[in-house]
Amino acid sequence: MGPGVERLIANFRARTPLRTGSLIVTFFGDCIAARGGSVWLGSLINVLSTLGISHRLVRTAVYRLVQDGILENEQVGRRSFYSLTPEGERDFSEATSRIYGVKDTEWNGTWTMLLLNQVPQDVRTQLKKDLTWLGFGQLSPDLYAHPHINSDTLQNHLDRFNCLDDVIRIEASPSANIARVVRDAWPIATVEKDYQSFIDLFDPIRDEGKDPDDAFYLRTFLIHEYRKVILRDPGIPDELLSESWIGHRALALAREIYLRTQASSEQYVDDHFECQEGPLPAPDSSFYERFKNRG
Repeated sequence: MGPGVERLIANFRARTPLRTGSLIVTFFGDCIAARGGSVWLGSLINVLSTLGISHRLVRTAVYRLVQDGILENEQVGRRSFYSLTPEGERDFSEATSRIYGVKDTEWNGTWTMLLLNQVPQDVRTQLKKDLTWLGFGQLSPDLYAHPHINSDTLQNHLDRFNCLDDVIRIEASPSANIARVVRDAWPIATVEKDYQSFIDLFDPIRDEGKDPDDAFYLRTFLIHEYRKVILRDPGIPDELLSESWIGHRALALAREIYLRTQASSEQYVDDHFECQEGPLPAPDSSFYERFKNRG
């Protein structure tokens, strides 16, 4: 492997605890979900063994993902095959859109404001975490705001907590002064630092990954690291960010490396991943649209 890819692997292995489950989630989101959605456990074990991860750690990580309701298992003879649960598919669909899709570029200045003081306390704590994941900012203890949340997405998340009738939802157009509270209500400074770390890690190796093995692991770790930042990025409209917003640079770098390694890395997937019928089926059409309309 190239020196840059070897550094990525060493960087991953140096972290404690080792986040094997998180990397498996990246496998499912970036490659398996687009190619039928099911994979043989042995494929995961073999691919992760290249990173020095034991079969025992892989089995433990997969078991926990099943316990968390993300994956489900089907036993065929002596082989175990794993795929996303319906809830896992829903979460992955939302994450995929945020990672590879198109950020809304037109904003009419309207904000969605949610007042949560009528939500039962035992539900409110988990709901607040969910809203933060969706990109809502906290303006006060029970007041959350988002500049361009999709209405269906929001309703689906409120449905999960059975609190549609408890949340007071207001569509409002505050004064321009709301831009002043963006850095207080959203973790902008932290996201900026994370984007810079991403750039520092991948910019020096942007030209590596020419053979299938290197391309696959470079692409995998690229999305693994980018996913961790982009899913914490609240997606504030450009009008409320500086022209030099570092997220644009990170996106351009991720897009460049991903599209360059996409074809070669898929050859690795063809050769190393199996489902019940043999090699994984070809990627669906949406796979080839990733990053095409971004950057």
